[in-house]
Amino acid sequence: MTLFERRPKVVDIATKAGVSTATVDRIMNRRGGVHQRTVERVEQVIRDIMATDATDVAASLPARRVGVVLARDGSLVTQSLAQTLTDGRSAAVLEIDVILFEPMNPAALAACLRECSRRGCDSVVVQALDHTLVRDVMAELSAADISVITVLTDLMGVDRLGYVGLDNRAAGRTAGQLMARLAKGPGKLAIVWGGQLYRSHEERESGFRSVVRSERTDLECLEVVTGNDDPAINRDRVAKVISNTPELVGIYCVGGGVSGVAEAINDAGLGQALVMIGHNCNAQTKPYLLSGTIDAVVHQDVRLIAQQVLTFLSSRKPVANNATIPIEIIMRENMMHH
Repeated sequence: MTLFERRPKVVDIATKAGVSTATVDRIMNRRGGVHQRTVERVEQVIRDIMATDATDVAASLPARRVGVVLARDGSLVTQSLAQTLTDGRSAAVLEIDVILFEPMNPAALAACLRECSRRGCDSVVVQALDHTLVRDVMAELSAADISVITVLTDLMGVDRLGYVGLDNRAAGRTAGQLMARLAKGPGKLAIVWGGQLYRSHEERESGFRSVVRSERTDLECLEVVTGNDDPAINRDRVAKVISNTPELVGIYCVGGGVSGVAEAINDAGLGQALVMIGHNCNAQTKPYLLSGTIDAVVHQDVRLIAQQVLTFLSSRKPVANNATIPIEIIMRENMMHH
């Protein structure tokens, strides 16, 4: 919409700008003959009036109820996303219900999605698991005219408003290139993920292997280690991999529980010997970046994800394209800016 497609009243503009109605009329109809400073002042008044009117309209609308369904995995990513969405609800005229489900449990996620419908939510923001039970409920939500936005990890082949998050295959390829450049000599690589139910983890793993395979034929990727994004499980299982694989030169942690992987490396006294690539710069990963146990993390700005989601929800319009956010590489020397 251009500046003059929805015009405030001429008399209101003239009063606020301190000019005559004839001057306002000349400016709005682009007839010229008005000093540029006056044109700029009048145009700014028009913008101010339109912005005020838009705010008043938004404030008069009833608050919409949105269900935010995220994994109860204790990660700072999901905690930050839930908090940022909750903090922004007033400006977007939304009532937000945060519902947490048991990690990697499709039945629990399906039950939470149905709970959103029962509560009268007209939109749902979900960290989806790729499972038939979840897809079935997604179809139910669509039939009930409840719009869905997937975040952090996508779910293809379902009727959803859109996806907001990383291009996860590109994120995995980025991690693969970092590993290819940093790994010293030939050897084996371990890949740790939460599980196959996160499409994001599959895409990252696939992208990582693809780049390593093409750039470092002397590196062999082992079978994935499944840790359910749990630090304790990751620590235990990675410790076993380290013990059983003397040729290990690097570890890529695809999802959460990064601190557990780093602890296993430190426990083995290999903090400076193995290359470790993870995801997300936060209070859980920063100590290991500082110590050098983690060489680099592929970062996603969770606040930007929340802002994008709130924009889509408040606009009440379909998402024309999936909203991917920038992929950032954070290492010890630039982490102070995050």
